[in-house]
Amino acid sequence: MPYLITPDETPIYYEDEGPRGDAAIFLIHAEPFNTKFWGRNIPELAKEFRVVSMDVRGRGESGKMDHGHTLAQYARDLRYMLEALDLRRVVPAGWSMGSAIIWSYVQQFGEDRFSGFVDVDQRPFRFVSYDDLNDKLETIRVSRLKNHRQSVVDYFGPEARVDESLIDWMAYECMKTPTSAHMAAAYESYFADFRPTLSTMKAPARVFWARYGVVDEDTARLLEARLKNSKLVFFERSGHMLPWTEAEKFNRELMAFAREVL
Repeated sequence: MPYLITPDETPIYYEDEGPRGDAAIFLIHAEPFNTKFWGRNIPELAKEFRVVSMDVRGRGESGKMDHGHTLAQYARDLRYMLEALDLRRVVPAGWSMGSAIIWSYVQQFGEDRFSGFVDVDQRPFRFVSYDDLNDKLETIRVSRLKNHRQSVVDYFGPEARVDESLIDWMAYECMKTPTSAHMAAAYESYFADFRPTLSTMKAPARVFWARYGVVDEDTARLLEARLKNSKLVFFERSGHMLPWTEAEKFNRELMAFAREVL
């Protein structure tokens, strides 16, 4: 398995497929997913582009460290990977928390090495109420497997036909993320507000949003307005799991965008 060891000695698992070069599509998964959730995307994307995907620290096959579970550190891990793999022109596609990591990267490093950006169903802010946050954290703490299974079902959306074996597989992949790491990410993400960051971004962007996803139409329009050089791409039959449920369209749209900017 390919790993990079970060300066704080955390092993980060990654996959690197497709033609060699300093340009790539860089995939960052949702929380608490991992690289395996891109299983319907990487093989197709890699027919034309170099495709790199990482397991965020604490997730999947990456190191299960107690420290470093902040969006800022996840973004520094991304920076370290771009430098270590000598990727100079990338289109980062951030799915859910993956976009929050990319926005944190922009806060720290600007858009250095970014040729474009794809937001996959992520809101730039999430706060609702402290009661809502406490309910979410308590659910993670006391009933993780049940919560993961229900989340997976909800993320597919009502039009998807999903068998129990796939739900079980995805839920157990989510269980690879330790409770403490999941709670830390959920807590910080809940208070993060990247709306000011959006207005600083100049690279071309796409916003992938879905009928049953977490980004509603008002938020999609906000993202389009704040990201100066952006377009919306709507997935009609999907929920938050849109890279899986509408993989053909996801791959086609991402590849078309990458052709424009890489």
